[in-house]
Amino acid sequence: MQKQIFYTFKFKSSRLKEFNYDIQNLSFDEAKQNKEVISMFDSQLFRSIRHLNNKDFNINELNKCKKELSELKKRNCSADKHRQINEIQSQINKMLFVPEIISIVIENKSHYRYLFRNRLKLNGLEYRRLTCSAGQARSSVVIFCESAMADKLDAVFDNGRDQNIELVPSKFNAYKGLITSSTSTVSTPRFCLVPDYTSPTDVKVNYVTETDLNEDDLIEEKVITEFFNRFDGQGIISVEMATKWADELGLDYIPSQWCIRQNYIKGMLTTFDIKAFCEKENNNKYIIDTSYLDENGKAIKADLSKIDVIISESQFKLWNSFPSIDYYNENCEKNKLQWGISLISPKKDKDILKMNYQFLQTVKLNDTQIESLCKKTVDWLTGVTSKNISYTLLFLLGVNITEDKITDYLNNSENHWVKALMLDNELINDKWIKRKIYDLIKKKIKKSCLGEILVDGNFQVLVSDPFAMMQHACGQEVTGLLGKKEYYSNYWNEKGVSIVDSMRAPLTYRSEHVVLNLKKNEELDYWYKYNTSGVIVNIHGHETMNWAGSDFDFDIIATTSNENIINGVFKDELPITYAPPKSKAINFKERDLYNADLHSFGSEIGQITNKSTSGYALLAQLEENSTEYKTTLNRIKMCTKLQSAQIDKAKIGRKVKSIPNIWLKYNRINDFDSEEVKHQKKFL
Repeated sequence: MQKQIFYTFKFKSSRLKEFNYDIQNLSFDEAKQNKEVISMFDSQLFRSIRHLNNKDFNINELNKCKKELSELKKRNCSADKHRQINEIQSQINKMLFVPEIISIVIENKSHYRYLFRNRLKLNGLEYRRLTCSAGQARSSVVIFCESAMADKLDAVFDNGRDQNIELVPSKFNAYKGLITSSTSTVSTPRFCLVPDYTSPTDVKVNYVTETDLNEDDLIEEKVITEFFNRFDGQGIISVEMATKWADELGLDYIPSQWCIRQNYIKGMLTTFDIKAFCEKENNNKYIIDTSYLDENGKAIKADLSKIDVIISESQFKLWNSFPSIDYYNENCEKNKLQWGISLISPKKDKDILKMNYQFLQTVKLNDTQIESLCKKTVDWLTGVTSKNISYTLLFLLGVNITEDKITDYLNNSENHWVKALMLDNELINDKWIKRKIYDLIKKKIKKSCLGEILVDGNFQVLVSDPFAMMQHACGQEVTGLLGKKEYYSNYWNEKGVSIVDSMRAPLTYRSEHVVLNLKKNEELDYWYKYNTSGVIVNIHGHETMNWAGSDFDFDIIATTSNENIINGVFKDELPITYAPPKSKAINFKERDLYNADLHSFGSEIGQITNKSTSGYALLAQLEENSTEYKTTLNRIKMCTKLQSAQIDKAKIGRKVKSIPNIWLKYNRINDFDSEEVKHQKKFL
């Protein structure tokens, strides 16, 4: 699934301030030389700009220019050759450059304040804020757009929504920011919208109660009743539509899961036989209730025999801002807003999982287990560097080696020493080649020492039982095919593996390891036959809480069958949760979106992760069950809550509690302090 790359300007705000936010006569080549040109994949934003400019992108013309450029570079050097190369490269740059869009890294909030009030001037044009997605906010990046174009784009992306509906500004920023997602377009499906399905579950947890900013939070074990949105971010695509989309994307297989984007729609679709369910499990009935109501307050019906995609309310973020699906579709057609695919599940899942220090520091391993765990990595590194020529060549040539790939490498690669090694394996003993291989692999060796240990396993997409989702859509009792603590994975079933450990990054606390008991029977294999990839989760448990607030909008989970990891998982560890602050929905203005940006900028996830890692290192030096041990362990638990708050920060658009100062600063002990105060200062 290839995606086209385009170019835009990207500036640091300090650079703009240096020129009083007014830069003139900046050429593409000069900006590129300054490293102020970035590549961005095609998106709805770029497609809409081309539409409004009445400008088509000609991929054939681009490929023709690239071919000419490639042929020119093979010729002997001459002044004419360089002139032609520069001309063709300029032509390519002109085709791919999007001058209407600028990315700005906000280094100081005062810079953003000026830009919001006074706008940016570049090459005689004025630019204003257009959007800032949740991911961009974490990197303090705001997308600016040429003002006249920005006004048109705002109308296009509003798409006829009811602007009197109150919304949370920070959430609207995230939803609108979907326009910058990298996507490949597909045909518009016939879709219906169904309500979310929530069910209560009693869960014993480590409950975190937030205290003052510079104090440790209170953590207590308690049983809470949590209402889980069982299909949060998930929908279903029919086999027929999945086949059509796969053909449109040039795929030779039908993906099990699809990460979708459309105007205010995001999430994951899992491939499922909708018609077979209606025939076999719903008495040949295809008519279902949808989320929308008619003038009498009754649910509008949908005929699943004429539906390609079932969307949940959690996927259609602004569904209540549109009176009906028909109205929404008409506006999407009028505004040329297309369905896009940003990610798909692979044809074949990987067989090797790279662990990381977060996955490893949260399991209990003895010296023997550590040695056994590292054996595969040590064998691979040893084989690559000298002992096994097959290992070496596989490392040098990359994954998915085929006869065609080898032939292409021999004909076109300029790595002549690798080609020589392929033809004469004895060259592995040559000192120069040995050094060359070591120079290439030494980074892998260093990373292995930092926790990138190789084990059997992979990352797969999390899927909530699609059979249960169909039961919900059809108005049946929701039982699902999987019982409590039961899971399904075609990948592991084909390998005859019934127990794996699951981990979701970033992983902070021990409870985020969940051992999965995988099930396989004829009924499961039939209904999940199109989920050849993916880990299917039952709808009865609290796994999403263990996985630090995961959902089913194309979240991925790591699983491994490694016995050392499975046996090292701490048993009966309680998940960590807290009550996140709520944000108020308002009838927002542009300034409210700007203020939400300011609160969302930056992320301290890295610093928090480092603190939890320091905590684990400290635990090993403390006596178990001592006051110091318990306090350190509680602070690690608190790190899980702090990380969740950092992730939620962009959604709620307000400041959240960070690492308390008492974790960072030494306490000065004064002569006049009492013994109790001295002890307290030393302890903290």
